[in-house]
Amino acid sequence: MLLISETLQDGRPCPIILWDASLSSASNDTHSSVKLTWGTYQQLLKQKCWQNGRVPKPESGCTEIHHHEWSKMALFDFLLQIYNRLDTNCCGFRPRKEDACVQNGLRPKCDDQGSAALAHIIQRKHDPRHLVFIDNKGFFDRSEDNLNFKLLEGIKEFPASAVSVLKSQHLRQKLLQSLFLDKVYWE
Repeated sequence: MLLISETLQDGRPCPIILWDASLSSASNDTHSSVKLTWGTYQQLLKQKCWQNGRVPKPESGCTEIHHHEWSKMALFDFLLQIYNRLDTNCCGFRPRKEDACVQNGLRPKCDDQGSAALAHIIQRKHDPRHLVFIDNKGFFDRSEDNLNFKLLEGIKEFPASAVSVLKSQHLRQKLLQSLFLDKVYWE
């Protein structure tokens, strides 16, 4: 998905979005190719679907998405403090009045977090075992005592490649480098 420009709709700016044809179709309400709630997601983490090449039992409720993809996404979202994928109701931190969850009146729904819909869970049609990260607006202005640790809930391990980048202290360099590698977006 590419954000191209903004246009006016009912006098208000709205984004114009081009959808990458290789991505699986998504629902309008959650912008996801896989419909999941927080509770179902937590069950998938416990099942460890497809971990080490193990084919899950049909009754497990597993999707095609590999177990390690969830930990990559959760770590990415935690590092950038992206809450709108796994914590749409802003239950893991103190939101500001301008955060979407407050604007849309979602914060009171934290009491029923198990049924909260996850958003922006997207796969490629030709590779449904991996996730595609979309809508990655990071929130770097949160204080250290207000980080959203809920994003890491249920995650027991992180991919070795991600851990090695963090240990090498080259995360910033890698993120900057990624800006130059995604030529389609930046053109």
